[in-house]
Amino acid sequence: MRTLSCLMRGVVADNAQAIHDAHAVTILRQQIREAAGALATARRELAGAMAYQAAEMRALDAIGARIDTLSDGARRALGDGRADLGTGAAIHIAALEDERADRRAAADRFGAEIERLKRSVARGGERLRDLDSGLRAARTTEALRRAGLEGRRVTTLSAGALGEAERTLARLRERQAAEADVAAALTDLEAEAAGGIEADLAAAGYGRPRTDPRAVLDRLRAEA
Repeated sequence: MRTLSCLMRGVVADNAQAIHDAHAVTILRQQIREAAGALATARRELAGAMAYQAAEMRALDAIGARIDTLSDGARRALGDGRADLGTGAAIHIAALEDERADRRAAADRFGAEIERLKRSVARGGERLRDLDSGLRAARTTEALRRAGLEGRRVTTLSAGALGEAERTLARLRERQAAEADVAAALTDLEAEAAGGIEADLAAAGYGRPRTDPRAVLDRLRAEA
């Protein structure tokens, strides 16, 4: 019974492999379509991220312009003895400076993630081009085999060797991609953990010092 069971499993495996080999070009073509679709989605996500980054940079520029305008008005008000207006402007300037610092730090982190995504998309495009080239070679080989040209046996053997090499290369690339994803996920988790510690320190009063409106007011008075 053990021998019979082993024989049946072997027959099933052989049939499955024979079906796969007989339709390898069709399978590869569909796999390339799916890979191209995934890469197109990644490119769209990258474009959206880049658009968001550009909007954040414009927002930072707008905040800087508001700070400059308020600072100029506050200096002139203090010069005319309007300490009330200067104080109000200083409070608002301090809040804007804090917002600008926080958003700039977030934009820097986001920019680093965009660069990583750019590299990933570029690598995906290169791999897809390699697959397209391999598919064209495989289709040519398959056409020659079906046409029954001289050297059919050699061509078939070569195609089989190429197919094995391509599958080995595909598995290697998948493993490398998985390792890269794991590394990226670990980096993100470490960043989140670091961010959580920073938040805990800030809540306990040990975080990054915030801008003091009184310091801004003193600076404006000195400049006035």
